Amino acid sequence: MFLRIVPIGNMPKEILDAIINELENLNIKCRIMSKIGIPQEAFNQWRRQYNAEIIMNYLSNSSEVKFIDKSIPTLLITEYDLYYRGLNFVFGLEDPTKSCAIVSLARLKTEFYDEKPNKALLEERVIKEVIHNVGHYVGLDHCLHITCVMNFSPSVYDVDKKQKDFCDNCKLDLMTRGISFG
Repeated sequence: MFLRIVPIGNMPKEILDAIINELENLNIKCRIMSKIGIPQEAFNQWRRQYNAEIIMNYLSNSSEVKFIDKSIPTLLITEYDLYYRGLNFVFGLEDPTKSCAIVSLARLKTEFYDEKPNKALLEERVIKEVIHNVGHYVGLDHCLHITCVMNFSPSVYDVDKKQKDFCDNCKLDLMTRGISFG
């Protein structure tokens, strides 16, 4: 599998490197593309957040953005706080029709919860959310096993409970789809 990684705005190199290292351990080849700006029409002034769906729609339909090729999955990664439809926020969102996913660092940072910065914990959380969205891309649904990377995470503490690995049931599901990670 090949995955394009596109930073939206400024993204710490250490985070991008951690994502690439982890994905390459899963035999997912990665390429970092040039960073792009965030479409301002995605900003909701009342919420002070960006609409993840508008961002992905803009990037998949924009003639200005030439790298979107639906045959190659694209991971957008940003520090902007995201929301989606009726949800207060999302850590990430994947849309298989666009072959695109987006992950936000905003609520994965310890500083968001008035705690001191913790780079290692941030990297761990981001990697879990990236793998989770790759799992959705290849067809996996949310999993009921609390430690499975595919478990739904309504809070950052639920992200912390997860492992960065697929549970045995999800691995079996991947095998039946002819997909092998790692």
